[in-house]
Amino acid sequence: MGSECPKRRSDVSARVVEGEMVVLDRDASLVHQLNVTASFIWDRCDGRCTVSEIAEQVAGAFGTNPDASKEAVTAALRRFAELGLLEHARD
Repeated sequence: MGSECPKRRSDVSARVVEGEMVVLDRDASLVHQLNVTASFIWDRCDGRCTVSEIAEQVAGAFGTNPDASKEAVTAALRRFAELGLLEHARD
């Protein structure tokens, strides 16, 4: 998963509501509330950043070790994929 460049679905919208990121999937009629770390990861799902790059950014922003950051990013991306919120772009 390190070389994949996760990408948000273009038809899914996200907004900050009362200080928290909310992702609206109109197709599935679902609203997802993201915590701070998941919001940070979501913002970087632009189809250009690799999983490894996102993990490095998480480590830098939150002061976590690289292994913990990679695990957090992988778990968040897995969950986003399970919810059908991602497309995938390859580099």
